[in-house]
Amino acid sequence: MSDLSDEAIMARVQKGETQLLEMLIKRYERALFAYAQRIVQQRSAAEDAFQETFLRVFRNRAKYRAGSSFRPWLYTICLNACRDSLRKRSRRPESELEKAAYALSDGQPGPDTLSAQTALAERIRRAVEALPEKQRDVFLLSYYQQLQYPEISEILEIPVGTVNSRMFHASKFLAEQLRDYRDRHD
Repeated sequence: MSDLSDEAIMARVQKGETQLLEMLIKRYERALFAYAQRIVQQRSAAEDAFQETFLRVFRNRAKYRAGSSFRPWLYTICLNACRDSLRKRSRRPESELEKAAYALSDGQPGPDTLSAQTALAERIRRAVEALPEKQRDVFLLSYYQQLQYPEISEILEIPVGTVNSRMFHASKFLAEQLRDYRDRHD
């Protein structure tokens, strides 16, 4: 069974073999959770978005078009679940305690033990967060999820040329944000 394609599994789920959805959850667990966490920036919110994604996959299984690629459909659902989470959170700002708990839950060291590598990772994270939303969406899907531009085009419902343009501008912005670090270490 594990050699079935995502599309074949989804076709069988549509026919009533809903227990096979567990195979898709296992296949995408790490990558999809990491994607959600990069978008919502909170572990608990990412867990909720991940669960909501597969709940929506189950609820909308009849809407999945047989023969179409499953992965872009899944990432579209996840992106929408994350956006819903962010909208909900914007109505209720995080407390400083929640922010501190998030930092600790990710195992980030305190200021006294912050290494150069961790500092760089934090700078990169902040630079990615500073990207305009449309560029950030493309960058996260391409760089972290390693999706191809046609898949990103399908997920975001934009032309491939727009994906290319947004990725170009995101890369240019990030290079500019990290130029001083690069100049010091070249």
